[in-house]
Amino acid sequence: MFLAVSSNAYAKTLYLNTGGSSLWETDGANKFAIWHWQGSQSGAWSSWMTRVDGNVWKADVSDSSDKVIFCRFNNSASSPDWNADMWNQTEDLMPGSNNLFTITGWGNGKSQGAWSMYDASGGGNQGGGDNPGGGTPVTPGDYATAVPSQCEDVILQAFYWNSDKDNTYGTSKWTALQSQASEISQYFQMVWLPPSCYSKSGSMGYLPAKYSQQKSSMGSETELKSLIAAFHNGGVRVLADVVINHAGNQSTWINFFEQDFGSYGKFSPQSTWITSNDEAQGKGTLGTNADDGQESNANYPSARDWDHKNTQVQAMCRAYLKYLIGEIGYDGFRFDYCGGYHVSHINDYVSAAKPYFSVMEYWNGNASILKQRINDAGKNTLTFDFAGFYTCYQQGIAVNNYGKLVNSGLRGQGYAKYAVNFVDNHDTFNRNDIGNSDCGNSKDGSSSLNNKELILQCNAYMLSMPGVPCVFWPHWYKYKNEIKAMITARRRAGIHSESSVKETSGNGYYEATITGKYGNVIVYLGSSANKATPQGYTQAVKGGKYAMYYTGNGNMQGIESTPVDTSLKKGEKFLKDGKLYIRFGENVYDVRGNKIK
Repeated sequence: MFLAVSSNAYAKTLYLNTGGSSLWETDGANKFAIWHWQGSQSGAWSSWMTRVDGNVWKADVSDSSDKVIFCRFNNSASSPDWNADMWNQTEDLMPGSNNLFTITGWGNGKSQGAWSMYDASGGGNQGGGDNPGGGTPVTPGDYATAVPSQCEDVILQAFYWNSDKDNTYGTSKWTALQSQASEISQYFQMVWLPPSCYSKSGSMGYLPAKYSQQKSSMGSETELKSLIAAFHNGGVRVLADVVINHAGNQSTWINFFEQDFGSYGKFSPQSTWITSNDEAQGKGTLGTNADDGQESNANYPSARDWDHKNTQVQAMCRAYLKYLIGEIGYDGFRFDYCGGYHVSHINDYVSAAKPYFSVMEYWNGNASILKQRINDAGKNTLTFDFAGFYTCYQQGIAVNNYGKLVNSGLRGQGYAKYAVNFVDNHDTFNRNDIGNSDCGNSKDGSSSLNNKELILQCNAYMLSMPGVPCVFWPHWYKYKNEIKAMITARRRAGIHSESSVKETSGNGYYEATITGKYGNVIVYLGSSANKATPQGYTQAVKGGKYAMYYTGNGNMQGIESTPVDTSLKKGEKFLKDGKLYIRFGENVYDVRGNKIK
């Protein structure tokens, strides 16, 4: 709804996306202005437009103006003037209910472009200050399923291998992450943390020894709880990395620490809780059940494998997960090394803990096998889409074989809802045995993040597709502005885990339109990236071989729609920060009828 409120005040804000350095910001141009008028009345100049972020500029015009012309001036111009130093202009334009005009081409004497909506509550389009995220504080709770329907969340993997010590891409110790919680909360709805319990290895926590002691190389339990609280306050849920396939011993092969989860239970693990075929054979009395893992490498040689058929092990795992939610404050789980035990156990443990979200690491590149494992787990967890990882990025984008992107991975199995998509993670990063280098996991570790075009192609694809995307910390660290813009496009259009896709590919290109709750995202890869902005779309990000565009204005923090029949004409009008607002009763609305919280 747009309310035509009469006012002589310069209170309506319009925005201009210049198209960047290839269009209106060539030659370092930084002078833009708006000529605006109503009907046949005489026009007036706005003051110089000011940059909001990225390529987006703004200026206030009269609220009654229904026609505008955007103009580009020589940097030396002292004031807007038709006859002096004007470099380019648009046709006569009618904003209607839109507020952002994006320049898409030079045209024949007058530049071309398209209208759309811009978040006037303080955001941007090119990843500088836009807040497409939730922002409403969250608390852990009980959920009927750990697989949210039409999930719009984006996950940040907030660490990489040895990021407790290595500072190449910024340490992810708890205190360091908390200092960035505000920025992270603007773009992500979930954060995946590394294992937080005491580990025998003393590094990264993947050899857990004492589940009930939440002290790791990343920080103390107090620091962890403070970090989780900061994320919750920003509307971000936190995923615990749960390593229950195996555990490190206390001092000998077969003795373990006591696991005291307080009101959730106390456990004293015995050697009989170990699988009968563990490499600890001959060191003591082991359990009677062989490892029930579903992969050929189910047995983990560096630690003792728990027998998940043992009812005491099952009780300990249920208590551990309940403790992580109820005592520590986590909202969901990432299950490590799930090929090491039958994934039906995950359904058992998740059903007991009732988290918001669950995802398992089942490392297998066969999409049909991943689908079967989802079924084996009672469809009560998602899984990382390793089939998509190998097909789309390693065999596809990395070697310009764009046909590999069409209907790939779990999406091709009709299971996009259960897919957590990723370009890279702590295990794949800089691996020597991962082929087709430079998607971020190059064999040449020193250059693995330097192929910007390739990495951003991969992220543009991932952040456009259905499923739940998971951004890798070094990618976020190095290409933050571009990834912010991609997330903004996804959130504005409301792309979710079950969105539909129309796609095509050919020799050196890929194109797709993805339908969300509030609009669409178009992604162009390869040679298609050179195409002009589609009519009616806003450019989110563009590089040599990738481009994303979107429509829609969903997920706007702090704004709720006002019923259409609400009459605000009787309200009190007032100006604030160059914008017109209406006070009606106890509430305040903008001129579009949106209630401002």
